[in-house]
Amino acid sequence: MNAWNNATLQPEDFDQFIQFGQIFDKPTRRYLVEYICHKIHPEIFELGDFIFENYGFDYLRKSLDQLFENAPLISLAKQHESISRQIIQDTLKWMRRAYLKTEAANPYAEEKNQYNRWCDTPTFLWVQNWYYATNLLKEIYPAETLNVAFYEQKLEDLTRPIDAQALLRQAKPYTAELAALETVTEDLLAQWNALLTAKSLAFELTHWQQQFEEHQQWVEAKVEEFAKLSRIISPFIQDLGNYWDLQRKLWKNTGFDVLEQYAQLLHDEQNLQALADMLGKMRQAEIELDEEIYENVITHKTWVTDPQIRTEIDGIYESSELPKVLPSEISYLGYEATEAVFLKKYADQALLTWQYQGKKLVTSDQVYSIKQQKQKRKEKGPFIICIDTSGSMEGLPEQVAKTLCFAILKMAAQEHRKCFLISFSIGIQTINLLDLANSLDEVIRFLMMSFHGGTDATPALIAAIEMLQTNDYREADLLMVSDFVMFDLREEVKKLIRIQQQKNTQFHSLTITDETLPVFYETFDHHWVYRSDDKNVYKRLLNELRTIV
Repeated sequence: MNAWNNATLQPEDFDQFIQFGQIFDKPTRRYLVEYICHKIHPEIFELGDFIFENYGFDYLRKSLDQLFENAPLISLAKQHESISRQIIQDTLKWMRRAYLKTEAANPYAEEKNQYNRWCDTPTFLWVQNWYYATNLLKEIYPAETLNVAFYEQKLEDLTRPIDAQALLRQAKPYTAELAALETVTEDLLAQWNALLTAKSLAFELTHWQQQFEEHQQWVEAKVEEFAKLSRIISPFIQDLGNYWDLQRKLWKNTGFDVLEQYAQLLHDEQNLQALADMLGKMRQAEIELDEEIYENVITHKTWVTDPQIRTEIDGIYESSELPKVLPSEISYLGYEATEAVFLKKYADQALLTWQYQGKKLVTSDQVYSIKQQKQKRKEKGPFIICIDTSGSMEGLPEQVAKTLCFAILKMAAQEHRKCFLISFSIGIQTINLLDLANSLDEVIRFLMMSFHGGTDATPALIAAIEMLQTNDYREADLLMVSDFVMFDLREEVKKLIRIQQQKNTQFHSLTITDETLPVFYETFDHHWVYRSDDKNVYKRLLNELRTIV
């Protein structure tokens, strides 16, 4: 299958299932992976011939055919490679769970074990023990289903003339009798296997069909849900693949309703979207120098003399190196009278030995490092948003705050920005808008919640300052959206804010009120006031914001 070689998707991407899937054997599991890929991308993946021996495999393959007849599912997989990969992974996981669940629930598992034990029983052991098998079968199957009495009579007739003790001692081979006995037992086991397989298959197919229908309904619901979600968020989400998750529960319709509601509000109020875009330019991308080191390698090649290379004889010298000893020196060992002379010269390293002169090519690398500075653009700065959800924000301020939150969510997703949302009244809740795939449920709950309770900004600001200590938000700025109907901040909190301001962190406030509340002005770097009677409020806020970014 050469098509696999040119595809981004490969069987090895699902190697864990292929190696350890616990269903069928490894070649069958690999074929299942290839079969599912073929169902989704027939234009890419061709299938070869495959012979399978498991009787349930054909039904499983038909179930896969039915599952992937879902045109919206196939269309979704073709549009998004990450979703295509996830659909295959989810299908393999479901097959494994369904198969193991069916095996565990099979009421005939113990009978299968009994059957396998009798299949492994040697013929000579049937001589004394055959009636255990026939008694078991009479308890399981009625006479009209399996004529056990017929086999009992056959086994009785065949084993009566056999002396079991003599057979065990191998005193008598009973070759003809054992051959006849083996024929009867094989026929009995074949009858048993046929009945056991039939009822096991009937159970498995019923159980499998039930699980398949549940899975198919769930997949169809997820496809429909995903289509709604992509229609709402696809304008500002580049990769929707992370939002496909069969393990997560279905969203309620109200979740889509609230997303559509705020998407429409944001569409109608373009200036509010522009305000969010301007907020995103706080700590805008900066130019920084990045030092890169390049290495140049110069290779030198030199011929050097090596006495260990025996190419040319250069002379004679004294040593104790036996492989190089001259024949005249070795001749001392031929006579007992001169053997002591050889040993003395060896001990004194005075044996005449050949001196060789050979040459070899030596390669050496000399590395020169060159440093070069390169300009690069830092990623756009992160920011933290604190939104007041107290009872005093109910009404128009609540709508403005939520719509602004949705605008910031859109901007963070579009630009893959680090953004952290902290909602507060008496307590706080936090949402990581960068990880939107896992936090969208929390965003929906925030947009649906009713603002209530008192106002205490201290926990929110402390949580924000803690986030400023992390690597992800070390260079973040902060915006607090509130009506600021609250007590003044404690002095220790103001001190913590001043410390962060000295590190170039800017604290901004958007006051949603019809009254001017200057109590916090000395704490924040910049202030904007939203008044319901000001028709040009967003334009004015934008103009003010442009002066600081």
